[in-house]
Amino acid sequence: MLKKLIAGLAGLCIIAGLLIMTAPQVSNAEEAVALTVKGDGVQKEVQFTLADLEALPQKTYSYSGYNHWPSLKVFKDLTGPTLKSILDVAGLKDDAVLLIFRPSGGKFVHMDFTRAQLLDEPRYYFPDGENPGDCVEWPPQRSEKGKVPVETIIALNDSNGRVCFGQCSPNEPTGGDCVMIQEMLKNGVIEVTTGPLQQWEAPSADPSLGLVAQGTKVTLNKSEDIPDNVMIYYTLDGSEPTYGSYIFNISYPSFRPEEMNKPIPVNGKVTIKARIIGFGKSDSEVKTFQYYTKTPDSSDETVGNNVNPFTDLENHWAKDSINTLVNKGIIDKAGTEFMPSEKVTRAQFTQWLVRALKIEVNQDVDFSFKDVPAGAWYHDDVAAAVQAGLIKGINDVNFAPNENITREQIAVIISRALKKNSTKDLSHAITDQSIDKFSDKADISSWARQEIALAVSCGLINGISKDTFAPKSNTTRAEASSMILRLYERLQ
Repeated sequence: MLKKLIAGLAGLCIIAGLLIMTAPQVSNAEEAVALTVKGDGVQKEVQFTLADLEALPQKTYSYSGYNHWPSLKVFKDLTGPTLKSILDVAGLKDDAVLLIFRPSGGKFVHMDFTRAQLLDEPRYYFPDGENPGDCVEWPPQRSEKGKVPVETIIALNDSNGRVCFGQCSPNEPTGGDCVMIQEMLKNGVIEVTTGPLQQWEAPSADPSLGLVAQGTKVTLNKSEDIPDNVMIYYTLDGSEPTYGSYIFNISYPSFRPEEMNKPIPVNGKVTIKARIIGFGKSDSEVKTFQYYTKTPDSSDETVGNNVNPFTDLENHWAKDSINTLVNKGIIDKAGTEFMPSEKVTRAQFTQWLVRALKIEVNQDVDFSFKDVPAGAWYHDDVAAAVQAGLIKGINDVNFAPNENITREQIAVIISRALKKNSTKDLSHAITDQSIDKFSDKADISSWARQEIALAVSCGLINGISKDTFAPKSNTTRAEASSMILRLYERLQ
């Protein structure tokens, strides 16, 4: 009996050994989790291994962007799955608004982005003017030429998983360790949340606004609890600030603020529109700051003589005229470029005209044009010019402030200004002989014919050539400046 029992046990051991030999082998350690996606903005929590991420469709892009020294950083041929493909696995919800990246190492505990900033806004790689390294001036001399659309990816071949995204404009800060998060694929986390989405607090200005001394310099500020890498964008032409506008605080306060974060000079009337744009919250409201200078008549000829010329006027035919108007406070000297070949709008020309003629501007005047809102930078100048009888709308309810102004429209306006402000009888100058030389005189509108004759006869406006007037052509900023200066000097 004992022998049979021993024999049976031996048989069982042999069978068990055979079962162990034929069973599938299991590793003692599972593959490490590289990335986790979770939060109430996705349908389910998902853990990705590196192999899982490699199995997703791979995209390769180059990226560029500024950090906040500022330096241009360039990342060539980075490869990885798109952020969208990763979030699709977890089931991105329609009401998801915020993505919180929590890397496992590096400089950041977390970095926040709105859904729109990484998934919806068109972003690009801008190769034109690419010169990596510290900037010596701001804004950089780059353009959108040759731009390449890029998606947001998590690069598998850089920095243990770098979150890479493009720029909305060539000057947008996105590069380097400042916002492109690293170390995301060593058990990093993307937390996706639903609303409500917070908004950045609007900027302030010092001095706040109003009448200031000639040459006053304005600084733009943001709340102390707003991070340094959140930017103040601003404009000086009345347009709404957005990506591509001037950036006030491009350099960290501890690096090169004196060189890069330059105050805005006030010479004449200046309107600054500013807003805060930064990752993780929606853009702030736009704040408008208007400044005026009061200059004694005795110093009219020397106001602003220390103003540096615009960088794009070095060899331009209208350089002296434009700089003269800057010196007199008729044209604002802000920024580094005048853009002389750009077309001038009806609102911009009206502002220059009102300043040149020293027409009193009464703020908050109510009048009938529905496209000239009370808070617009050009509202008071348009109101002043209309009340002075110098300019009209394109109809009874529209002024069309942002439309380009034509040569015959300008000729009519400056002729009216000349007749209203001149002490001389000018009737002898209104003669068809002054425009008979133009081969396109038939193109001149009947309502503009006499005024153009006066403007040409008095030397306020010339043809674009000896025998061509081009009445319907839009006027460049350089041409309009020259006409304004001729009117100003004639009336002196």
